[in-house]
Amino acid sequence: MGEFTAATAFRVEDAGAVLAAAGRFFAEHSCPAALVPDADPATEDEVQVFPPVNGWTVILWPAYFFELAAAEFMSLDLGALASTARIYDGDYWNHSLLRDGVLLDTFASMPDYFTDDADEVARLSAKYAGHPAVIAEAVGCPVGDLVPYLVHLGDDEAGKAFPDDEFALDSPWVFVDFWRRFGPIYPEDLSSHVGRIRLAPGWLDKLPSGDAGL
Repeated sequence: MGEFTAATAFRVEDAGAVLAAAGRFFAEHSCPAALVPDADPATEDEVQVFPPVNGWTVILWPAYFFELAAAEFMSLDLGALASTARIYDGDYWNHSLLRDGVLLDTFASMPDYFTDDADEVARLSAKYAGHPAVIAEAVGCPVGDLVPYLVHLGDDEAGKAFPDDEFALDSPWVFVDFWRRFGPIYPEDLSSHVGRIRLAPGWLDKLPSGDAGL
């Protein structure tokens, strides 16, 4: 089994507000969730909120968590821009950008991951093309900083988008370098969270899920 990782960055400098908005999302879906005391050991069913950096507050979700629904709710709740990324089974990554709960852009590095049908591949490639100009305008960075990352992967070996990146384009963790270009920083120390929410068993069946894993 590969790696499943989901992370969302909100352009909000109040980590407490982000934590509270996450709590309201779970309450909206009748999903039992509780704040975790600092002294409690971590579990696999936790949401972690980290201190703001560069004006962005990052939240990490449990494995298998479909974060787009939460990002949409919380972006609207907070009145904020949200950049959300997910690694699927260690194979590919996707990204969505939202403002005030409205989806502005979406991208997947392997839109053909679940199908060989030519028509469906064409549809998904268009749907998950990613538009760097849209992202650049929303976040306020040069579009050229983002263009090299939003490429669909094929059979050819992929290098780095920029020489100073940590990851090559064929690593789903390249979203960390992509984020860094416009502000959000994926936390290096996962114990540096400022708040945690623990979800009750069975949470996966209570929350919205995406279609086709993309």
